Amino acid sequence: MPVHSLRSLFWLLLGIGIWNACMGSRKLPQEDNPLTAILQRLRQDPLARQVLDSAERSSVQILYTQIDRRRDGSPLFRTYGFRVDSTRYFYPASMVKMPLALLALEKVHRLRRSGYPMLSPNTPYCIDSLRPFQQAYCADSTAPTGLPTLAHDIRRVFVVSDNPSYNHLFDFLGIDYINQTLREKGYTRTGIVHRFYAPRRDQRYASPMTFYSPEGSVVIYREAEKVGQQLWVNPQNGTRQGKGWVDAEGRLVEEPFDMSGKNWFALTDMEQMLRSILFPAAVPAQHRFDLSKEDYRFVWKYMGLFPRECDAPSYDPRQYPDDFVKYYLFSDSTGKPPASLRIFNKVGQAYGTLTDVAYIVDFDTGVEFILAATILCNDDGIFNDDQYEYETVGRPFLAKLAQAAYHYERTRKRGRIPDLSSFREALR
Repeated sequence: MPVHSLRSLFWLLLGIGIWNACMGSRKLPQEDNPLTAILQRLRQDPLARQVLDSAERSSVQILYTQIDRRRDGSPLFRTYGFRVDSTRYFYPASMVKMPLALLALEKVHRLRRSGYPMLSPNTPYCIDSLRPFQQAYCADSTAPTGLPTLAHDIRRVFVVSDNPSYNHLFDFLGIDYINQTLREKGYTRTGIVHRFYAPRRDQRYASPMTFYSPEGSVVIYREAEKVGQQLWVNPQNGTRQGKGWVDAEGRLVEEPFDMSGKNWFALTDMEQMLRSILFPAAVPAQHRFDLSKEDYRFVWKYMGLFPRECDAPSYDPRQYPDDFVKYYLFSDSTGKPPASLRIFNKVGQAYGTLTDVAYIVDFDTGVEFILAATILCNDDGIFNDDQYEYETVGRPFLAKLAQAAYHYERTRKRGRIPDLSSFREALR
């Protein structure tokens, strides 16, 4: 073998080793790969088999992580992938709300330690308007007190994936802070560069915010207007997708849809970030978020609740069913989700792409695993036409995938039953 080929092979193997070390995982030999067995079971379903057979066209990526427990109860992760490529672009949609929620909690926690002890996620705020494209925001009829708070924004982001709440977090953080901090934490395949439903907004400008006491008499903290100074360029491959797209006037443009200016968030970064919030002590310090114990419990609670269980605000289960933002939710033989099943997750849905990254547990049996997957449901290759196969292909596939993984986990041998009490208690 030529020297340059040996050198390339060396760096490839070294890179794989570093990735596995950073992910805290150990991979089994291919013949013992449990994801292969899960997908074989999944192929028994005609729809799932069709999706897997056309995985290139559907841009399917799957990460499945087994969790075993050491003697001290700490988790041991083993991760397996199907068509996973951290450099290949797919639109993350609402998945980007997860890092903004975590960064906002971290920023408040650090501000409290640096001279603002009265500030908390429950401190009311008011967003000011300085420019024509900005809007003032000082009241929230859905909040318990009628006043906006970061805690309420984060609660709505996880329970029903609320878009305005995400935009408020974007203003609190600012574009440069978001992306610089994520890179410092090692999430190098993540970029968050725009709000939702704000096409004419200059994304560089973050509105000023004032945090004040509930009665409004005392200003606790002011967040000045922030203006992004850096150009954040999407490094992912394949950002021109499909064969056409519909413009704002409803006209079909017969050329690939350019998504290079949109947010990006690789599936590997998503899975690693979920681990960091659920198992902070088990991931490298660099990847963690600097949160209090109360912050962690808060995130766990609203990641795991069904909309009908949320009391601030309350949600009509007819409009917000249990699977509203839990695409992996599946039914047992009675047609209902197992009562002991819980899904701590975040989802994304837009431009034909469905994504769910979740920690799935069964409190009765001790089953626990992480499942991350994305699928493009755009059979005609036209973007922005609202003609996507979410309900007929994407969501059924993700639910069947989760059920196949759950069945495998129910039958595999475990050395130790995990103590899941902290997650159960967080939901109360």
